[in-house]
Formats: sequence, C-alpha cells, structure tokens
Amino acid sequence: MSKTRFIVSPDVLTVKVVVAGPGGVGKTTLLKRHETNSYIPAVSTVGINFLVMDQEIGENIVRMAFWDYAGEDRFRSLFPGYCTGSSGAFVAFDTSRIQTLSEIPEWVRMIRQHNDPNIPIVLLGNKIDTIPEDQRDLISESAGNFVRQNKLSGYYLCSAKSGEGMESPFSHLGILIIENKKRKGQI
Repeated sequence: MSKTRFIVSPDVLTVKVVVAGPGGVGKTTLLKRHETNSYIPAVSTVGINFLVMDQEIGENIVRMAFWDYAGEDRFRSLFPGYCTGSSGAFVAFDTSRIQTLSEIPEWVRMIRQHNDPNIPIVLLGNKIDTIPEDQRDLISESAGNFVRQNKLSGYYLCSAKSGEGMESPFSHLGILIIENKKRKGQI
C-alpha cells in the first residue's frame, strides 16, 4: 500500500475526501506530512485547501481529492456546500487539547447530513508526540469511546510533526471507501 503521484489510467478510482475539525488541530499539517513524508508547519487555513494524492490499495489505485476545510467558526456556514459528494472523511482533534474532541460531533453530523449517512469517517488524534507516554492510554480510551458512541469507522493517534502513526489512516480510509463503493455497486 503505497502512495504515488497521478497515475494516468482509466482504472483510477477518483474520490472526494473531506477533512474537518476544529481550527488549529493540524489538519493541513497532517495532509502535508502524508504527501511529503516530512513536517511542514502550516499556517491557518482560510476557507479550504485542496490536495490530490494517488494511493495504491491492493490492486486498486484510488485518487483521493482531499478537501481540507478551515475549522474556524466564521467559515462553518460554507462547510455543507464543500463536503457534499464526499466518499469518505477524516475528522481531527488535537490530543494536547482534548476538549477539541467535544467539537467533533457537529462536524460528523454535518458530514452525514450532506452525504450518505454511512460514509466512512475516521477520527484522527493529532499531536500525539506532545503527550507523555503515561497519558496516551487515556486519550486512546477517550477516542475509542467516542468512535463507538458516534459510529465512526475507527481512529488513529498520530503526529504530523514526528510522522508517528501516519500511514495507516490513509490506507484504512481508502479500503473503507472501496468496500463502501463495492457494496453500493459503484465499482
């Protein structure tokens, strides 16, 4: 399962993936880490960022068009229009500011309201590198409980800065999108 850049083939499955969550949790930085495999500090997103990456998943090539949405309240009214038509989603919180997890249900509600209610949504807890080892289990437990309560498709604790835990979420979401599209007869 590797990512590549823009394979030209009729067999490429192109999907829209929305990335949402409160401002300042590191959504753009997570995407940049995945794209470049290096830490690139991001400035605050104004409106939306757009990034396209090809991901090889088994025998499938999935072109993921990431719609990275600014988390500030002043942009929230625009979100429904941008998230419509998504095949999958990441919702992110900041593990060093656990209260940001409490803002995620509103993002999940909007994503489901404007897409298939069974859209695969994966929770990302960023900045795990800032959390002492002895506190990680508590954060993992909180994230796991949140995923069960909100019927999400899983969670990952990761760090855009150190790269810890960065490969699996993207592959996992790609697999879920492929499975969902097959179930619906779309591929």
